[in-house]
Amino acid sequence: MDDRQTKIREGAGLEDSRINQEFIDFLNKWSTPVCLVLLVAAGVYWGMNYLERQRVAKIDQAFSEYEAVIADGNPSPNSLKSIASANEGTQSIAELARLREVDLYLGAYTLGLEPGAQIDPVTQTVTNEEDILSEERRNQFLSFAESTARQVLASTEGDENKAIFTMQALSRLASVEESRDQFDAARSYYERLGSIAEAEMYPSIKSFAEKRIEELESLKSIGALPNQDQIPSLGGSTAAPTMPIELSTDAPVQSDADTAEAQSEVPDETTTEDEPETTDEP
Repeated sequence: MDDRQTKIREGAGLEDSRINQEFIDFLNKWSTPVCLVLLVAAGVYWGMNYLERQRVAKIDQAFSEYEAVIADGNPSPNSLKSIASANEGTQSIAELARLREVDLYLGAYTLGLEPGAQIDPVTQTVTNEEDILSEERRNQFLSFAESTARQVLASTEGDENKAIFTMQALSRLASVEESRDQFDAARSYYERLGSIAEAEMYPSIKSFAEKRIEELESLKSIGALPNQDQIPSLGGSTAAPTMPIELSTDAPVQSDADTAEAQSEVPDETTTEDEPETTDEP
């Protein structure tokens, strides 16, 4: 007899039927919750992917807008301000825009011209005279530079991932203080800059800070440049003051008397050598 027939047990079919019924009962009890869990997990996964795509798209758009504003090399401070406000917390767009804004303000203060002022390439003069800044307006731009740089410093200081922006903000704040002849305040900013550069292992920036600290003493001896009102007017036109001419001690200095004596010794060019000499003889 076949061995398979000896292994047949009585009631084996009923036991298999009971197992199948238990499995069916399990599915009836848990299939719906399991399906719901799977659907929720799939929905969460799809939602996370969607949000990530939206985040990347927003970053790309923000960088595109920033690049479009600075593309011509002469951006508007208001445009940069708008980009920074609209992209607060989007990567580092706000910090990039504000630092560029600070540079525009510092450039306006240094040149004495409105940001975006047009210069004639031939005459190298300002196309629109209204773009020439008054002293009060220049100082206002310097205050704009300080407040904007402080915004960058406040949003990045202490964040290791944004240390480079912190250092750039400190460098610009030091420049503001130098422009005001506040050299002790400038030194403080440069010292903070050097400390962060050393901690973040930026040796070139640390060297820059140390060099600027050394040069502060020489800057103290440089007087302020004359403003427009201090420049004398010559013949109805404005001219820059002339630097005094130093005479060399090696060359003799001629007095007015020496000059007159030298001129008297010059022969009269109207007398000709061919003119006959007169005598007393008849």
